[in-house]
Amino acid sequence: MIAKLKQHFQPLAALAIRGSSVLAGFFVTFYIGRTLGPQANGVYGLVTQTAMFLSVIAVGGLDMASVRELSRTVALRTSIDRYTYVRVVGWSMLIALAISCVLLLGGHKVSHLLMKSDQSFSMTVLLAVIFVSRTLTRIMSAILRSQKSFIFGQSIEVLFIPVAVSLVLLTGTLRSVEQILTFTALAGIITGAGAVLAGLRYTVSDGTGLRIPFRDLLKVALPLWSVAIALNIADWYSLVTVAGVLGVYEAGLYRVAYQVSSVLSIITVGLYSVFSARISAARAAGDLKRIALLGRSATRLSLAFAAPVLLTMFVFAPQILQLVGDEFVAGVPVLRIMAVVQAIYVATGPCGLTLAMCGQERTNLAITLTSLAFLLIFAPLSARWGGLAGVSVFIGLTMAARNVASFVAVRHLTGINIITGQVKPVTRKIVL
Repeated sequence: MIAKLKQHFQPLAALAIRGSSVLAGFFVTFYIGRTLGPQANGVYGLVTQTAMFLSVIAVGGLDMASVRELSRTVALRTSIDRYTYVRVVGWSMLIALAISCVLLLGGHKVSHLLMKSDQSFSMTVLLAVIFVSRTLTRIMSAILRSQKSFIFGQSIEVLFIPVAVSLVLLTGTLRSVEQILTFTALAGIITGAGAVLAGLRYTVSDGTGLRIPFRDLLKVALPLWSVAIALNIADWYSLVTVAGVLGVYEAGLYRVAYQVSSVLSIITVGLYSVFSARISAARAAGDLKRIALLGRSATRLSLAFAAPVLLTMFVFAPQILQLVGDEFVAGVPVLRIMAVVQAIYVATGPCGLTLAMCGQERTNLAITLTSLAFLLIFAPLSARWGGLAGVSVFIGLTMAARNVASFVAVRHLTGINIITGQVKPVTRKIVL
């Protein structure tokens, strides 16, 4: 039993960190909902969710490419060359700053396009700052995870900022959405800067470290760029769709239900952070069997954690939402729908991860672009025809269908069955 726990310590730690981050994020939502109402919750959600999505656009597939390529230092028993480290971080920041300039110069038109609602210029400024900080923490998390610093890397990206905001909210000094967003921006900048300094310990400047031309990283990152967007667009696009079609108040209701159901999604995301690096190392060694076993472990852990959470969420949905406020109970059907589709997504999540890390970028790209096209076209229609429930059903099924397609692709192209952990020969050449 102890041996099993040791074997799965890092995945369990990743899940604990993601779980803590969701609890901290939910506390922020709970606080705003109880003290300021659904409208304020909608505004906070639109700004922070848009900032997070923009950070995905800025980093692109560079975070996944960094995990995949920089993890070679573990096999080579060396460190990252400092020049490569500075280039990866520097280019990420330059891209983020360029997008921020577009945000600030575009003013009301750009902010309305991104959030589908009228916000003040000060909100646009806060959006830009939070976006830059999220970009920095995202790329630093990838670099740290590539060096097996899983716990710290996870915490940098998802835990430290919401915990800091939650602690300050407990003091009662933040009394408006703008003040809460201002502190969120400050906490993000401090966290990102600290991560950059901490990451220096994994670099050397004496010429013995792993030096990867930035052009080579981009070759890996560009095909994954659209994949990264497709994997993260649902959170942002569903929220702004609700805001644009149904209103900011309804967006506040939707955000609360989504955040509660996201307890399930942390299982997949938490396992991604650990298993992506492990699968990358197995891929570098050409060990298909190891990849299959890792995929099986990720799938089993996903199912084991998802089942009890789903049951609790489905049965006690009214009581959970009533904790935030009586007006949020209207989101009970939405929460139950989200819980079911999130469970399906979690159960099939390792399929997409395995496909992405096995050199099948083109197939992964085709699957994600197809799901992205459906999402962009039909999400607004589902909101108009079915309201909050319609959006929830459509978003969830789209996400789950993408992972099911990935399972079929992994099985056909590589012979890997991540459910059984077996590998069968394939007639076509496998790219590793």
